[in-house]
Amino acid sequence: MDDKNLNTGLSYTVTYSGLAHSLNTPVYVISAIKPGIKIQIDALWDTGASCSLIRPEVAAKLNLKPISKTLISTPTDKDVPSNIYVIHIYLPNGSRIFDVHVLEGTPNNCDMLIGMDVISLSDFAITNHNDRTMFSFRMPSMTEIDFCEH
Repeated sequence: MDDKNLNTGLSYTVTYSGLAHSLNTPVYVISAIKPGIKIQIDALWDTGASCSLIRPEVAAKLNLKPISKTLISTPTDKDVPSNIYVIHIYLPNGSRIFDVHVLEGTPNNCDMLIGMDVISLSDFAITNHNDRTMFSFRMPSMTEIDFCEH
């Protein structure tokens, strides 16, 4: 985590111009094992995915080397072989998430899925006030968000 975020946490907020049906944002990724180039890709924040996932093309561009292999289940297949890589994720505001273990796969309409392995480290809220979607992410979790209390 950045030094500037030690007391406040790593925070990131995105506001969409209308109601969003998916939470896509640009992110930058770099190899955690052998840092080299940092590339910008399109990420989908997916609360239905248990693990984060990157496309094989992204792994190739970053010259990632697998640290292990596993079997994954997708919406259409089970027991699909997948490489495991370690990357750092840089959010557009400069915040960083270090040492994320990502699986290799082919998500639809994005270069990367940010799954619950990352989202569950944080406070994560989505609002749709005035027909405008906003989502906010803060790591580490710092408080409970309970809409019933208000």
